Formats: sequence, C-alpha cells, structure tokens
Amino acid sequence: MKLPYGYVLVGEEIAIHEERANNVRSIFEYYLAGASLGKIVDMLFAKGIASPTGSTKWTRAAVDKLLDNKKYIPIVGVDVYIDAQFERNRRCNVDYDKAGHPRKTTRYRSPALKAR
Repeated sequence: MKLPYGYVLVGEEIAIHEERANNVRSIFEYYLAGASLGKIVDMLFAKGIASPTGSTKWTRAAVDKLLDNKKYIPIVGVDVYIDAQFERNRRCNVDYDKAGHPRKTTRYRSPALKAR
C-alpha cells in the first residue's frame, strides 16, 4: 500500500508526517492565494522540497492530483479542501457537451487550414 504524501506508517497506524503536512498546507494556501500549478511547482523547487517520488522537481500533474485528493482533508481541513475544489472548477477550461463528454470551450484551428 502506498501512502499519500504527508502521511507515514508508524507501526500499524497511519499518522500525519508533520513536515510534509506543512508542505501540503502550503500547496493549498498558495493555490487559494491565486498561484498557478506551475508557480507552485517553482515554489516547491525553490524551497528544495522533493516530490512524492523523490524527484527534485514536482510536476503540475502531481500538484493537481494532490489538490484533488480527499485524503488531505485531515491535514488541511474541510473548508480549505472545498474552497480548493471550487477554485479548481473555476479555473478549469473544460466544458461538457449535451452527451456529457468533456471538451474545451474554445476550439483552435491550425492557421494552415482555410476558413470553411
């Protein structure tokens, strides 16, 4: 079993790893303050905080997945987690068609194609 970032196994109990939990709180705090996923990645790299895989640099996908994971509610609190979900939804540029399939609201066409 792989534990989410910010948690550690102590004996047979799952506990919060305080140092990593502070990093998780910082990620949520920066995101809610308006930082993009890329800015959060840069902030983590500047502070020398290794990714969950041990890499020196986080990916935007890893930060986005962390922000979406319900398992961080005990670390950040329900209100902060819910605020982050509303913010993620507000920033999302994906729309859904009548059949419920996701699609971007703006379609881009190659300039090489002539307007039809």
